[in-house]
Amino acid sequence: MINVQVIGISEQIKQVLESEGLCVSFYDDEVQALNAVEQAQPSVILLNYDVRGLETENYIKLLLNVSKNSKIVVLADELGDEGVLVCLIAGAKGYQEINQLNNYLVKIIKVIDAGEAWITRRMVAKLLDVLIQK
Repeated sequence: MINVQVIGISEQIKQVLESEGLCVSFYDDEVQALNAVEQAQPSVILLNYDVRGLETENYIKLLLNVSKNSKIVVLADELGDEGVLVCLIAGAKGYQEINQLNNYLVKIIKVIDAGEAWITRRMVAKLLDVLIQK
């Protein structure tokens, strides 16, 4: 069973996740969520960008500091490429727009849990450009 923590997303997706046999926890408060991540060490964390906004990069680093093996997917309404890139460089393993979340939710979790990334090919190219520049 995949242990999933959802931060800042309504429980409307709860039925979808539980019907798939996933162990899911929901948090709206980022401090409670951070404490829960430290305790539960979830495999996958679905993080709503709006919880911390521009501070999401730092929050990703905090989450990974307390749970190194957790894999984070950032969810947002429409985050520009630069915002997505900042989150990925901070340690996120994927990005998904919220308006398409129901279509891909279970697949995202399974792919991320398997150690893969969930980003567009265009974003892969941008990440490679960043690596080449370093």
